[in-house]
Amino acid sequence: MAGQVKVTIEDKEWLASVASDYWELVQGLSGFPAMSNGTGMLFDLSFEQHITVTTEPMLFSLDIALLNEGLVITEVFRDVQPGYLVHSTLPARYFLEVNAGELENIEKGDRVLVEVIAPAQTAMPDWVAGVMEVMGAMGMSVLVVSMVKDSVGRLLEEPGLAGSNFFIGQSGEGALK
Repeated sequence: MAGQVKVTIEDKEWLASVASDYWELVQGLSGFPAMSNGTGMLFDLSFEQHITVTTEPMLFSLDIALLNEGLVITEVFRDVQPGYLVHSTLPARYFLEVNAGELENIEKGDRVLVEVIAPAQTAMPDWVAGVMEVMGAMGMSVLVVSMVKDSVGRLLEEPGLAGSNFFIGQSGEGALK
């Protein structure tokens, strides 16, 4: 699950979800019919790089601010309509997507304050939980087989049983010979 942060630029604030893993970065806000005012998504790309943002799958217009590692705005794109690509001209590590019009009076060079409200929780994909379950069952099976093997070995070593042959008779009952 993505974490949540409060993003402050000048006198404006947004409650934003953080996108940092591959699926969150690719999915972004696509498919959402709208976004409440004062909310957004902060994307963390882990290192500074040239960024391309697609609004192809979007259903509403956005304002986008690109930020460097020092949380200083390097570029602002306003009223980006669905179906467009935005290319940065400078490397950036983060970008903030908010509703179109909400970055009014926000400019290149403005400093951004990010406060963590709810840290990201690392979620395991479904297949990892399944693999861990199977591995646990296998481990328990090995333990049980080992215990049974040790117990049978000790029984066969007890006085009176050593050198005896154990066989199954025609009736199906075990007997010592």
